[in-house]
Amino acid sequence: MPSSRRPARQGARRWSSIALILVLVAIVGAFGVSPFLLDAYDGSAAQWERRSLIGQTYGAASAILSVLALLGVVVTLVLQARETALAREEARRTAIADLLRMAMDDPDLDACWGPVPAGQDLRTRRQQLYINMIVSEWRMSFETGALGPARLRAIAAEMFSGEPGRLYWESARHRRLSTSQSRKARRFHEILDEEYRRIHPPPDRRPGGSTVGGGEL
Repeated sequence: MPSSRRPARQGARRWSSIALILVLVAIVGAFGVSPFLLDAYDGSAAQWERRSLIGQTYGAASAILSVLALLGVVVTLVLQARETALAREEARRTAIADLLRMAMDDPDLDACWGPVPAGQDLRTRRQQLYINMIVSEWRMSFETGALGPARLRAIAAEMFSGEPGRLYWESARHRRLSTSQSRKARRFHEILDEEYRRIHPPPDRRPGGSTVGGGEL
């Protein structure tokens, strides 16, 4: 989803939530005012008794609607808090992506992120930084539901089939798996690792192969 559409969609959801709250408040208000309108009515004893029953019914319905309105407000606040958290996370990742782009174009800035792996040429380094940005975007899409598990497996398998993708996950898999900050992030990284292992199985799982060094690659 283009980033320019996300603020518009978030704004539409916010206005929809506000409209829902206003409708609920209006309904509750109508029920609350109805007893006073009945008080202004002057009629016979039978009509007064009927009015009393109607007032009791309105009171019970008003209490139920008040609870529903309160629940609606709570749900709206929870959804807005979630959207705010997602917006902040997206802004943070966008800032990091901009910094990585600068590092890709300038080796001196790249060194500011930490020591560059020995023997890694500029081309390989730029590929690793670029793949890291791709994986970060996948993670954001997966956590928001825009990218499903089946599609994630397909594109991850395609990336890991290439040499740059294989080298990236070999160096990043342990760090990403061990630093997942949420259940969805953990599942995201597990799916990537499962596809990597499927494309590049350990030696003892390869048909006709033998274990090298007694462990996994």
